[in-house]
Amino acid sequence: MKPRSVLAALLLAGLAFSAGAAELYGRPLRGLSPVAIAELREKAAAFDGKTIRVRGDVLSEDGVFFLSEREARLKVTMRDAGIPLPGDASGARATAEGVFRAKGPGGEPALEATGLELTR
Repeated sequence: MKPRSVLAALLLAGLAFSAGAAELYGRPLRGLSPVAIAELREKAAAFDGKTIRVRGDVLSEDGVFFLSEREARLKVTMRDAGIPLPGDASGARATAEGVFRAKGPGGEPALEATGLELTR
């Protein structure tokens, strides 16, 4: 195989792998073990103020961002207010890390995320 053919093949392979790359909002994730959203809601007081990781399907309703896992859902806000979350992300998968608040905005449990990876 000629060097140009090899280079072209490598470039095409790189494009194929980058097509499904996650979108990062905020800081890179640290690799914490995920906690189930249902467990967070059931044991909210035990997790209050702790840095955690959650995964789920994105629901975006009236400008509010939620992660859902089966029947449980969790409101997500970014700790840095200057980082907006996408309004068109419903149906995507996301992994987020940040500080869990047993009583977040509106009095319901919420994640104050420092980083969020979104995969469409």
